Amino acid sequence: MDAQELAEIAHQAHRREERRIGMTMAVFAALLAVTTMLGHRAHTEEVVLQTQAADAWAFYQAKNGRAHMYDANAQLAELSGPPGVTLAMTFIARADTERKDAAGIQRTAEGREEETRTAARRALFYDASEIFLEVAIVLCSIALLADALFFWKVSFASAVAGCLIALYGWLGRSS
Repeated sequence: MDAQELAEIAHQAHRREERRIGMTMAVFAALLAVTTMLGHRAHTEEVVLQTQAADAWAFYQAKNGRAHMYDANAQLAELSGPPGVTLAMTFIARADTERKDAAGIQRTAEGREEETRTAARRALFYDASEIFLEVAIVLCSIALLADALFFWKVSFASAVAGCLIALYGWLGRSS
């Protein structure tokens, strides 16, 4: 073999490595896109649940306020003497109904708050996963620019960590 053939073989081997690194970057970029989309959806879900919780608490406050209003009306009706006793009983019954409704709404609001916290935790996992996948892509770029396979090999550790974190966030949906 002459020097020209050896140079050509070395160049082809180098190009194969570049293609492998390029394909690896493409796979990491696809994983990053999926993780980013999951993160956006989790953040959107968090905002929607937060809004629903705020609405439920506002409804609770309205029901609770009405219960207090009916209690005050019942006390005023009792002060008017025997004719107001029947009206006072009606107001007391309405106040009890409002309090029961408020208690149910309170449980709903608390449940929405817990769902909001769960969505926020899941979104944080996706955000962390994005960072690791982005670092993996950067390491592949460094491997291409510096012509150093060490960075390409290290990129796999970062990508695996990113995938595991995203998977943990995805599987933690019910927690």
